[in-house]
Amino acid sequence: MFELYISFRRIGKPLDKGGEYLHVTWEVTHTFLILSLNYFMWLYSSAIVDVAKAVFAPLLIFGAIFIVRAILYLYLFYLKKSTKPNLLADWLFAVCHAVMIICISYVTFITAQSVLHGEYQSNQILLPLLYPGLFLMIPLVSVPLYFLYKTSHR
Repeated sequence: MFELYISFRRIGKPLDKGGEYLHVTWEVTHTFLILSLNYFMWLYSSAIVDVAKAVFAPLLIFGAIFIVRAILYLYLFYLKKSTKPNLLADWLFAVCHAVMIICISYVTFITAQSVLHGEYQSNQILLPLLYPGLFLMIPLVSVPLYFLYKTSHR
């Protein structure tokens, strides 16, 4: 959500070539999305096929919009030479974030609904392997974030 906020906040402002946006994007959002997906696949492997069928369309839309966002990202933060804003590209970039958050929220809702109301049991055998990974992952993500934000405010 913070990434969505930043994408709208930067509309019409001079570009900083990624700055704050890059830090938030790479350090938080993607790490926790990947971690969540891994835990879901390990714990609810029996639900994957049913959930995949239910979320196919929003994930397809998400993927298409993600490609458009990636192209705009490269244009805005790496290819564009002028510091003058391009309002069309700025707005399109921000709207892509909004559509992506709607799609991923829908996928999360459908997945949670399927797991909670379905006949799927979590794979308890894998929990002893997942807990140490989770406790290892929290400092691996938190410590670099701490130093990133500590040094970026200087």
